[in-house]
Amino acid sequence: MNKSVPGLGSDQPAKAGALLEGRGLGKSYGSVSVLRGVDIAIRAGEVLAVLGENGAGKSTLMRILSGIIPQGEYEGSIEIAGAPAHFASLSASEEAGIVLVPQELHVIPHLSIAENMFASRLPGRFGLYDETAAVRMAREALEVFGLNVDPRARSAILTPSERRLIVLAAALHRSARVLILDEPTAAMTDVETDLLFEQLRLIRDAGVGIVHITHRLDELGQIADRILVLRNGAVTGRFNSVPAKAELVQAMLGETFEANAQREPSSPRSRRGAPVLQVKNLSVYVDAPQRRARSTNVSLEVYPGEVVGLYGLVGAGRTELARALFGAWPGPVTGECVIAGHRGVPRNTHEARRRGMSLLAEDRKSQGVMRGQSISNNMTASMLEDFSMFKLLIDIPRERRHVADMIAKLGVRPADPGVSLNALSGGNQQKVLLARCLFKGLKVLILDEPTLGVDIGARVDIYKEVQSIARERDVGVLIISSDLEEILAEADRVFVMYKSRIQGEFARGVTSHELLSAATGALHA
Repeated sequence: MNKSVPGLGSDQPAKAGALLEGRGLGKSYGSVSVLRGVDIAIRAGEVLAVLGENGAGKSTLMRILSGIIPQGEYEGSIEIAGAPAHFASLSASEEAGIVLVPQELHVIPHLSIAENMFASRLPGRFGLYDETAAVRMAREALEVFGLNVDPRARSAILTPSERRLIVLAAALHRSARVLILDEPTAAMTDVETDLLFEQLRLIRDAGVGIVHITHRLDELGQIADRILVLRNGAVTGRFNSVPAKAELVQAMLGETFEANAQREPSSPRSRRGAPVLQVKNLSVYVDAPQRRARSTNVSLEVYPGEVVGLYGLVGAGRTELARALFGAWPGPVTGECVIAGHRGVPRNTHEARRRGMSLLAEDRKSQGVMRGQSISNNMTASMLEDFSMFKLLIDIPRERRHVADMIAKLGVRPADPGVSLNALSGGNQQKVLLARCLFKGLKVLILDEPTLGVDIGARVDIYKEVQSIARERDVGVLIISSDLEEILAEADRVFVMYKSRIQGEFARGVTSHELLSAATGALHA
């Protein structure tokens, strides 16, 4: 039984002036409960911050409130200004004045700024697009944020934070009563964050209710009026003011998680020989080196046979770093990099692979899976050289033996190499893509969120193979993960990133409290 958390207070949220209220909200997928018994109230003229570790249930809660998960597919009830509300879709909630700005924005680069802002409700007469009206509406909306851009310009010219601001501006132009923001500052600089918060305070003071989902504890004092904390799908903290960061971390983690998270790696390893990956003062930029660094002066090393964790939260810059190390980042990269004795940042992915590096990307759907192709073709797509004879012909029997061995070793189901990858679950697809990474000359393996969206059984199979690869083949492994339990269980050492920089290096035995504090900027607060 969980001990009560300071600040939890009553099970019922304060209701004074509630614009939007959810009671007993719950959601299950099969036998798995992802949200249970959540009460939430968003008041007029107030910012409610919602906190929780990855997988705490924040996104599910917002999907219910915004109608993405429709009435009938969740437990509990929703009211708007005291009246029952039944949302069948996202558009239905928007008509009621509830506007969601998701973390992943859908801005189409080749469309104009005005077209992107009003894509779902382009103004016009007789079914024809009225560009003059759209541009006028866009100018009015952009003035709210002081954005001096031409609404007729293509959206490709915008920075990521500017794209978020135009989406916010469009949302506010809809006369939103409740604005739900999912990690709005993840890709923003401090200056851009200050600008956003300045505008949000103005909006709040005008009577709009705002939900602010964030991992950044250091920004709560600037914007939050109340705080709601979720853990494992349930409310574990309610605060009517911003408390000490230690209280928030305790509410986010909980004692049970703390105890479970301190499992040690199954096979302790010590550093030996020269690093197979050495990075010094590496910076990754979106465009010119003078601005918009996504990873800043990063230094780290990985030794043969070692599993190193890279922990951090959304927008910390870990994925950008991984793509740069693998030669897959489109923008400028500065600093030093040595991969298995080869100096210099790889110019492309082919060069990275020739040096012995492989990357399992975070987004398997867009960066890995070959849809419609078989398990076998997906598994060997980037390692055909391992099965070539005289660099001319593929040794088909040897390729088939390898695929069969990997299917058995990783427990891929179904076990038929000819089955289309589309027929596999997410966990089994991930196993296939991991097998693709394990080519013959592998020296460095980078795994970016390798178990995201993967069931527990598949996680066990994946990490069993990862530990085996490190131990038996002397491969250096860098695991990027937002899962504290995963990092603590699998890594020999852990680096933590926050706002594009390394915040610290931690040895085995570090607590989840220390890692989360570093990842949220609270370690030295």
